[in-house]
Amino acid sequence: MSSQSNQVRVIVLINAKEGKKQELLDLLMPLVNPPRKREGNVTYTFNKSIEDPNELLFDEVWESKEAYDKHYNNQESVDLRTKIQDLVSKPIEFKLYNEITGP
Repeated sequence: MSSQSNQVRVIVLINAKEGKKQELLDLLMPLVNPPRKREGNVTYTFNKSIEDPNELLFDEVWESKEAYDKHYNNQESVDLRTKIQDLVSKPIEFKLYNEITGP
């Protein structure tokens, strides 16, 4: 029987509109470090796709769903999601996972 960790991995997929990637990066890059210092953050990385130059990905691990929710609802995060709406080609995807650990 496998168990699961309380940690939450969050994958955030962002697709920039054609010609808007740099503008999107200019908004996102300054906001990569602050979450790393937030209570409950384990890891927080910002990545670009090798296959699609307009696809960006945040890979985050939080100690708990509550810690992630606090980050997600932080005013800075809320404001950012509003600011980038016109720069993305489709809605931002947020996927939450729990790690499956051994028996």
